[in-house]
Amino acid sequence: MEQEKFDIKKVKVHRTPEGTIFETTALVILLSAWIVSIATQKLATTDEWFGLRVFSIVTIVSLLCAYSPSHINLFSIQLRNIRQVELSIRMVRILAVGLALMSFIIAAFSPDSPLTKVFCIGVLAVIGVIGFVFIYLIQKTE
Repeated sequence: MEQEKFDIKKVKVHRTPEGTIFETTALVILLSAWIVSIATQKLATTDEWFGLRVFSIVTIVSLLCAYSPSHINLFSIQLRNIRQVELSIRMVRILAVGLALMSFIIAAFSPDSPLTKVFCIGVLAVIGVIGFVFIYLIQKTE
C-alpha cells in the first residue's frame, strides 16, 4: 500500500483547550495594554498610538495564522508532517503572547523609559530562545 504524501494545505486546525488558553491569555494582555494606555492617557502621542496598534494587529494576525498552518513560514522550513505542524502552531501562539506582553510593557511604562527597553529586550530574548528551540524541534521531527 502506497503512503499518501503529506499536504499542508489540507490540514485543518480545530479549536483546542490549549489554543483557547493561548488566545485568551494574549487577548487579555492586549486588552489590559489598551486599558492602561487609555487610563494613563498615553495614547496622546502618535508614536504610542501607532506602536500599540501595530503590536495589537501583529498579535491578532499571529493568532489567526495558527489556524492556517500553510501560512506559517519558519525560515523556509518545509513542514513535512503533522507533528511539525503542531509544533509550529504552538510556536506561533507563544509568539503572539510574547508580542501582547511587549505591548503591555510599552503601555505600562513610557516607550522612552529604560525599564521598557530592559523588559522588551528580555521578552525578545526569551521569545528568541523559545523560537530557536521550536525550530530545532521542528527540524529534528521526522
